[in-house]
Amino acid sequence: MERDLVLTMFFRRTYTTGMRGECTENHLATLRRRYGEKRLCEAAARRQHLNYQRLVIGRGPGSGRVKSLLAQMHQTYYFGFVESACILAGTLLEQGLIYRLGAALDERGPMPFTHWSEKRWLQTRHDLLELELVDMLELARAQEIITEGRTLLLAHEIRWIRNMVVHEKIPVFRVQDEKHLQMTVTKSRRGRVRYARILLDRTEVADLADERHKGSGELTAYFCVSRTRMVLRHLFRQPRMEGKKRDESGGSLLLWAEP
Repeated sequence: MERDLVLTMFFRRTYTTGMRGECTENHLATLRRRYGEKRLCEAAARRQHLNYQRLVIGRGPGSGRVKSLLAQMHQTYYFGFVESACILAGTLLEQGLIYRLGAALDERGPMPFTHWSEKRWLQTRHDLLELELVDMLELARAQEIITEGRTLLLAHEIRWIRNMVVHEKIPVFRVQDEKHLQMTVTKSRRGRVRYARILLDRTEVADLADERHKGSGELTAYFCVSRTRMVLRHLFRQPRMEGKKRDESGGSLLLWAEP
C-alpha cells in the first residue's frame, strides 16, 4: 500500500506533520541540527510568502525529471541558496519545455525548425536535447504551446538571469521608485552587448525585502521561482497533460504539503 509522508512547516509555530512517527521526528531533528531553528523559520516564511497553487505535471516520459527539479528548486529557495535556485529555475524551464515539446512531437509528428536560415525537421526527443533554451522557446511559440507574449517574456527573463548567474554574477533588484524595484540583465553578448530591465512590484515582496541585506539576491531567487511556476502553469494548462495523481514533487529530501 502506497504511503506518502508530507512535512508541513509553519512560521514561528510548532512544526507538525501529516503522519507523526519516529522516522518523521528523526528527520526533523536532523534538519534542526543541520540548519538551526532560525534557518527553518526563514524557510517556512519564504514558503508561506510564495503562496503557490498546485501544478499538475502528468506522468508522461520525462515527467519525473520535471517533478524532481521542481522540488529541488523549491527547497534551495526555501533554505536561502539563491544562486542555486536561479540556476535550477532555468534548468526546470528547459526540462519542462522538452517534456511539453516531446508530447507535442508524439501527437503531431515531426516539427519544422529554422535556425540561422537553415531549416530542419525535429523528429525525436533527442533532437530537442540538441536545442538551446532560446531555440526551445521559439519552437514553443511557433507550435502555439506558448501562446501569450507575457509568458514568453517571463521565460526569457528567467533565461537571462540564469545565464548571468552562471557566467557573471547574480543580478539584484534595486529601488527604482516608490512602487517598483528594477534589475538590469544582459540579454545578449553577440556583437553589441544588449541589456534589459526587469521590474518587480514592491508590494509583492514587501515581506521579503530586507534593507539590512541589500544585494543578497533573495528577491532575484524569488522572482525566478515564482515566474518559473507561472510559465509551467501555462505549459501544462492543457487537460490532456494532467495525470491521475495530483502530485507536483518527486521523491526528494522534503515533500512540502499544500497550505
